[in-house]
Amino acid sequence: MKIRQKPIIKPTVAAVIGWIMAASFAANVNAAPVIVADVTDWSTTPMEVVNVNDPYLNYDGGVYAGINTLAVTENGNTTINSGFCIDPFHWSDSGPTAGYSTVPLADAPKLPGTLNAATALDIEKLWAEFYSSTMSSPSAAGLQVAIWELISANAVATAELPANEALVITSYDYGASIDLASLATYTGPVANLTALTGPGQDYVIDSAPDGGETFIMLALTMSALVLARPAIIKSASLKLKTCRISPSKNL
Repeated sequence: MKIRQKPIIKPTVAAVIGWIMAASFAANVNAAPVIVADVTDWSTTPMEVVNVNDPYLNYDGGVYAGINTLAVTENGNTTINSGFCIDPFHWSDSGPTAGYSTVPLADAPKLPGTLNAATALDIEKLWAEFYSSTMSSPSAAGLQVAIWELISANAVATAELPANEALVITSYDYGASIDLASLATYTGPVANLTALTGPGQDYVIDSAPDGGETFIMLALTMSALVLARPAIIKSASLKLKTCRISPSKNL
């Protein structure tokens, strides 16, 4: 069942810390579920706004396209991961969300955008060829759009999604078409990626995420920011809950 689009106030720094701490605490109490919290700061992460027509979600407008920052808590350990949305057909949840699973990329995302081995391999090639933690905002947006387009095309090809409900980018694609064209001649290494699939948006992350040290440093840095100045709440931005796909929304 789709999650309806709804306005979400951008979390303050303090709220982000709270999400991570809550996820860690919950995992220690009940270690079975994987808990995912999208803690992306869309004012600083590499991203651009692209316009999309997403008939499945009955949405036509702008969304954020770029690198997501994800706090993933599993077996009592919380890691901070960079990733991309692989689920342009559902809205994301806010706050720590239990009920996720870590699975091979080819086993995600959920219907109607499930992958197969060939399309998962294409995403791993794109990641290996173009992803960098220091990539520019246009490059990050182009990679995200390319991933969305692969998933949407695969959903149509496998008859999981009617052709008239395919995702369509209605603005500049930030080089996604060039990224996709490179697959025909790419012979380099492929990335080792993992999928997070659950009740909200599904994501792809590197199989070797940052360790606990990064989590501690992130918490300390955020705490320092909170003490240094009052958190500023920025509203008027809707999060399209599917992989970040909007200027005011998150796909």
